[in-house]
Amino acid sequence: MSTQPLTDTRRLFFALWPDAAAVTELVGWARRAHDVCGGRRMQADTLHLTLAFLGSVAVERIPDLMNLLRMPRGPGGSLALDHFGRFRGPRIVWAGSSAPAPWLAALHRSLWQDLARLGFPSADEPFRPHVSLLRKAEARDLSLLPAVRPIIWAADRLVLVASAPRETGSYYQRLGECRLAAA
Repeated sequence: MSTQPLTDTRRLFFALWPDAAAVTELVGWARRAHDVCGGRRMQADTLHLTLAFLGSVAVERIPDLMNLLRMPRGPGGSLALDHFGRFRGPRIVWAGSSAPAPWLAALHRSLWQDLARLGFPSADEPFRPHVSLLRKAEARDLSLLPAVRPIIWAADRLVLVASAPRETGSYYQRLGECRLAAA
């Protein structure tokens, strides 16, 4: 009986990473949401907007994914985060935009086209751009949250990230990034 060697894998995703000013404001939003909903706040250095979650990927595929960061990307653009939302199943409270951003949908579509050429199947769910603020949040009425001033985020960095679960939450390692072209 022969056994196959186990393939070393990493849990990977592509995301937009906010600048320091947007992170500061998002941390404030997370505090307000936590006051109402409880749960576990996302750490400041983990706040992001996922464009493509790949799941467990063999480490030998990482160079191909890094090459995607060398391709012209963009343009980036401005994103107005202006409301809270919730995913009930996973008990996540998030920040999102009430107005669609055509540049963001185009970037998402373009990235998945490149990933499909590498053999990655696209997600079955529709793209719902958001920044997770809380995990394991209680099912409280989000209208109880205080009004917030919109966060205007100039999204200009696409990052390939490896995620490793820990008891205190996931640890993220940025493997590579690229600047998005100006809008």
